[in-house]
Amino acid sequence: MPAPVLLTDAQVQDYLNHGYLVLHTCHPGSFHRSVLRQIATLYATEGNPGNDILPRVPDLYEILRDPVVDGALQSLLGADYLIHPHRHCHENPSGSDGQRMHQDSYENDENVRHHRTRWAMAFYYPQDVSLEMGPTAVLPASQYFNSAEQAHRRAELPLCGAAGTVAIVHYDLWHRAMPNASDRHRYMVKFLFTRMSEPRAATWDHRAPACDLAGDDPPAALRRRMWDWMRAAEGSRKPADGVPDEWVRALEEGSEVERLRAAYALASRGGEAVPCLVATLRRQAGSLRERNLEADHTNPSQLDAVFALSAVGAPAVPAVAALLDDEAWWVRAAAADVLGDMGQAASETAPRLTAALSDESAWVRRNAVEALGCLGSDSVASVSALSHCLADADSRVRHNAALALARLGPPAAAAVPALLRATEDEEAYTRTNAAVALQRIGA
Repeated sequence: MPAPVLLTDAQVQDYLNHGYLVLHTCHPGSFHRSVLRQIATLYATEGNPGNDILPRVPDLYEILRDPVVDGALQSLLGADYLIHPHRHCHENPSGSDGQRMHQDSYENDENVRHHRTRWAMAFYYPQDVSLEMGPTAVLPASQYFNSAEQAHRRAELPLCGAAGTVAIVHYDLWHRAMPNASDRHRYMVKFLFTRMSEPRAATWDHRAPACDLAGDDPPAALRRRMWDWMRAAEGSRKPADGVPDEWVRALEEGSEVERLRAAYALASRGGEAVPCLVATLRRQAGSLRERNLEADHTNPSQLDAVFALSAVGAPAVPAVAALLDDEAWWVRAAAADVLGDMGQAASETAPRLTAALSDESAWVRRNAVEALGCLGSDSVASVSALSHCLADADSRVRHNAALALARLGPPAAAAVPALLRATEDEEAYTRTNAAVALQRIGA
């Protein structure tokens, strides 16, 4: 099998700046025409196969194994990335009106839309796609914004291309299917991928530590932090000279882009900013709770202070961990989310996160389960508690417990009996994540 073609520094920086990369597979046109015929026949005879598109059109595995595609995914998500069990073939029929711009939901889950590259998608075209055929369009550099107002300030970019084109897309990039004015149906196969371990070094063809960031929208400090995180490098800190009040106000009262600038400016102050960020987290968790709960596919811990505290890293760990004992569940849930997004920097909090798996709030349990997977906590206590979460009443907890155990791999062998039971769970992604965990454990 050919060696994976790793991304260059410039390509990774382009991905962080714009949220997507357009690649071309090495397969001949005859291969893509064959895939197209199989997909069109499947739709004509049986309809959309949903997550079964891979076994029904097994040639698609060759796209996932393509050295350019695999190399890009290894570069962005690490060599042990997971091909997620969700995948979907999108048919854009002739004469369609297209879609509205949107961010994808996390399948059967409500995740916080974090900035760090832990999730990605691939869009594969098995046919030549022109503008009139209704290609997928993206809003470049919109992946860090949750508000449509901010995202729509960017010009729409159609992802046209020859058969074999694959776009690797940040999971939260705004996108849509454009209207199809042609007389042909347009097909695109979407795959979902997730990181299974935290970065310990750059996993692309990394040659220069400098990061080429044009402009400040999205905020350059945000993108620089993502670059450093992917390289497992410590972010720069500014000399301690106080925390400007206007930054704190902007974090709570500014526009979305102003809040993000403030979040990463405050993070640059390190431990000095932690007291005000913890206070802001408390306020935001309470004031935005109802709005987040009412919104579709939104975790109540979707808070700007989460980004700032996560970017502070180790200096913020003790103060954030203390919030796991707060009387308000929404503060506890936010604390668990921050610690999970910190990853290895918060590894010392694994025992406290393990205790949080018995919290009365499903949101706390859900965020703590995910956090333990990101931390890679493989203690006997953590594995046992995660195993019990496979029988939780809340499907989001079960779903993420199975994925967390998959991330742990062989050290989670004690969970095998519970994972076997979970393969018969009523929720589809709990079943499939449990099967993935068993495979990665080697059971």
